[in-house]
Amino acid sequence: MSKYVGAGKKLLQFLTPKPNVPVTKIQKGTRDLKIAGQKLKASTAKLKQTQFEMENKMPITFKGNKGKSESNREAYKRIQKENTKTIKSMLDQVTEKKANGGRVGRKFGSPKSGEKVPSKLKGFAKLPEKVQEKINKKLAKKV
Repeated sequence: MSKYVGAGKKLLQFLTPKPNVPVTKIQKGTRDLKIAGQKLKASTAKLKQTQFEMENKMPITFKGNKGKSESNREAYKRIQKENTKTIKSMLDQVTEKKANGGRVGRKFGSPKSGEKVPSKLKGFAKLPEKVQEKINKKLAKKV
């Protein structure tokens, strides 16, 4: 079966387009001439379409570009401006004191900011329950 598939590929080989890679100056010139001919065909078709629309008072399909195109320098400036804006917003988010997903501020059980935990209660939660009860029964029940 595979030999038939190979034969079919050989038979239909003429349908695939051949790549046009010019080497000499003459070949390059003919390539450029072909490209110019295609561009000419496209522009004449566009012109005929516009003339037809003007004669029949129809809306024009191909409107001219009246605006100035953006130069490389202008594009560079625009992109730099956009980039600095996004970088600035990212830096603002990082330096802001607001948290973006965690807990903001203190919870009711945590001590007020600036208030020191007494030295005898440091590491209290790590102690066994019986020892906690001996030190302070109220705190042992909370923890």
